[in-house]
Amino acid sequence: MNRSYIFCAALLIGTALSSETPFISQTIDVQTNEKKQQVDMDALSRWLQDKRMISLKEVGGDLSISGEVRTECQLTNEKMKAQGTSEFIAQRGVSSIAQRPTLAWDSEFNLMLDYRTDRTWTAVKLEFDNDMGTRSGTVNRIKLEKAYFGGRLVAGDTFTWDAELGRRYLINVFDSKVEFGSLFDGVLFRFGKAFQDIGDFYANLASFLIDDRFNHYGEALEIGALRIANIGLNMKYSIINWYKPYPPAQVPQRWRFLVNQFQTYYQFYPEWIGKRFVKIYSAGLINSLAQRVEQTGYTKQNLGWYAGVTMGLVKKMGDWSIDVNYQWVQAQTIPDSDMIGIGRGNTAGVGFYTMNIDGSGGPTTEATATGSGNYKGFEIEALYAFTDNLTVLQNLKMSNTLNTNIGPDLKYKQWELEFIYAF
Repeated sequence: MNRSYIFCAALLIGTALSSETPFISQTIDVQTNEKKQQVDMDALSRWLQDKRMISLKEVGGDLSISGEVRTECQLTNEKMKAQGTSEFIAQRGVSSIAQRPTLAWDSEFNLMLDYRTDRTWTAVKLEFDNDMGTRSGTVNRIKLEKAYFGGRLVAGDTFTWDAELGRRYLINVFDSKVEFGSLFDGVLFRFGKAFQDIGDFYANLASFLIDDRFNHYGEALEIGALRIANIGLNMKYSIINWYKPYPPAQVPQRWRFLVNQFQTYYQFYPEWIGKRFVKIYSAGLINSLAQRVEQTGYTKQNLGWYAGVTMGLVKKMGDWSIDVNYQWVQAQTIPDSDMIGIGRGNTAGVGFYTMNIDGSGGPTTEATATGSGNYKGFEIEALYAFTDNLTVLQNLKMSNTLNTNIGPDLKYKQWELEFIYAF
């Protein structure tokens, strides 16, 4: 595939959107849709955005400082079926090979800095995420999760065009329940247009670095129509290209991914539940570059879908929100490193095409291929605000192997309890 196709498509969309029509100006929110690699639910992301309260007025712009303190525990039950038997063997605990805890405790602090002027902005996020424990604890895990700057290139009455350069996660820009979990180190162009009687339209076009040792880059495009016909109907289509023709020694199948996703959702405030926010959503995915390979028994396993419903918004003390969704993802749908869905646990860290998820260890076989896909399962997330600053998040996820003829048969369950203080 010619990588220029995606860029040409986005530029054509930008040209089409620039025609003069009444427009509701698009605002800039530096920390919009903030999520970790282990994704926060939408309700929590929105609540955290509201907590950026400290603003220091400087010459030429505004500096905002905000933070989060998180304490969490995760109870994980992961089992693998022993070959030739019906017995499932625990993959966590002292007696397991990986020796990872079944009950894990974590302490985290996130510091966010935003600075903006009339036409430019920048955002930085430092994450201090450490394990708890006198013996098992860590104190040195610091990560630069976000560092980018941007500006508005075109600020017309009917059309906007923004550009941003730097680091964040793909999920900060593109929307999905199962993909976009990778780092996005690259350039982003945003185009926006709104038609008064039709809806709001946008296009996000990105190019990002995957591996500079092999001159490997990726591209992504998302186009969307929001509030179609001035109702709560929204549609989004995204395509992301991971492909590069690596030599056989590098297991080229590992990057044969051109993932297409079409998502639709409807938002409304029904009176019969007190005009609470409700969102019903679904999406389908296909990897257009998947091939029949040994790991899949020479079949294509390149489809996925998810569907769910969200109820409630969290703004102040006493508010709550809950999300329930079901996910069905085949083995070749999404790269292992880009998965943000329920997944399979995969404590051993075995990739689908290579023995390790990072690409090392040589190729796998149909019996050993594991990876992050090839699962079906559901997830429930609930958020409650004890005060205007303190919330509690609970997450329950469960998955089983989708195709038991491919790789090990895994059963995965995880319950997470997390307290978040945001200021």
